[in-house]
Amino acid sequence: GNSMGLVEPQNSEQRIADLERQLAEARRIAELQQQLASAKDEVLQQESRDGGIGGGDAVPSYRGAASASVGAHSVDAVPRDDRLAEAPRKVPAGFVAAEMFPFRWWYVWILFMVAVAPIALWIYVPAAFTVVAVLTLVVIYGFQFYAVRTRMALLKWGEVAAVAETEILSRGSYYSGTTWYNAPLPVAHGWQVTRPLYSGPSTRTRIRYTLAGHQGELVVSGREYIDGVILADSRNPLRALCVTSFAYDLDRDGAGDWVGRIRPRLKIGMAVWLFIVIVWLAFAAAIPTGVTGHVATSVGTVTIKPGGTARVSGNSRTKTVNCGNGYLSVSGNSNSVTVRGHCAGLTVSGNSNIVTVDAADSITVSGIGVKVTYHSGTPRIENSGISNSVARG
Repeated sequence: GNSMGLVEPQNSEQRIADLERQLAEARRIAELQQQLASAKDEVLQQESRDGGIGGGDAVPSYRGAASASVGAHSVDAVPRDDRLAEAPRKVPAGFVAAEMFPFRWWYVWILFMVAVAPIALWIYVPAAFTVVAVLTLVVIYGFQFYAVRTRMALLKWGEVAAVAETEILSRGSYYSGTTWYNAPLPVAHGWQVTRPLYSGPSTRTRIRYTLAGHQGELVVSGREYIDGVILADSRNPLRALCVTSFAYDLDRDGAGDWVGRIRPRLKIGMAVWLFIVIVWLAFAAAIPTGVTGHVATSVGTVTIKPGGTARVSGNSRTKTVNCGNGYLSVSGNSNSVTVRGHCAGLTVSGNSNIVTVDAADSITVSGIGVKVTYHSGTPRIENSGISNSVARG
């Protein structure tokens, strides 16, 4: 026998039996772990039913992690304080203001490109800038209001939908998709939305939900969806959004009405966008009248509106200026400028510039070898420099 405690070599049958026993024990351990997770989930659901407000926000991360590892699966909605006042509900003024003054970097980028890319056209046809500037804002706000329409409808008519299933459609990687670096992407636990800085891949999650017997689905991009509240339109359940799609934080009072809560960062963005829009429209109105300052030109004809200004510079240029009671400045060397109409003020400097003007209230000359001829009127003349002349002719 084995009375001395020595281990005899196992035959093949004994080894097979031992492996089968170990496999059975491993299966038992996995089964126990699954039962433990299920028991924890039941406890959380019971605490949420008994705990009232905020119960849904206490769901720990292991539940979301399990969802990600399994893929497409069924998720029981965790009861929360989902009370909402009877529709239609009033939308707080702060929410409306946040939608009216949305700061988006790509909005700013569009305005910048419109202002800078065709700058040569704006110089020669300044009135065109006014038209394009206004149309650009119309397009931006058209896109904005298209999204606002859905959010406003959900605030007035939305109800909390039950999430039935989630599925990760795609996740960015080094080779494909979108990745983020220190971006304040929103992530929701129940009603609570946080926006910590995030660096990592962008995830697209498909969410299937039900509302009043109707089934629908939507896709959430950015951070991976965990258990954020889904609002669906009671009139059209196919229209739905996650609470992360709202720039402001959704909160409710005791009666279930929305309570306006605008984060400081969002307030700053609203103020910046309002300032940008005001400056943009001011430039759009000012450029055609010439109030924005000097317009440097090299070829073609320049038209100056009443009170506007223009500048001709360079070397050996021939220019025609239509002056409508504005202000013209000529500089450079050996330029020949013909000014038609009446100028409120004409200033000529540089070397060997020749200017002919119909009429002007004042003519100021400096430089060397400058010659100015006016056809009518009695302008106020200031002549300095070397070998300059101002005469009627």
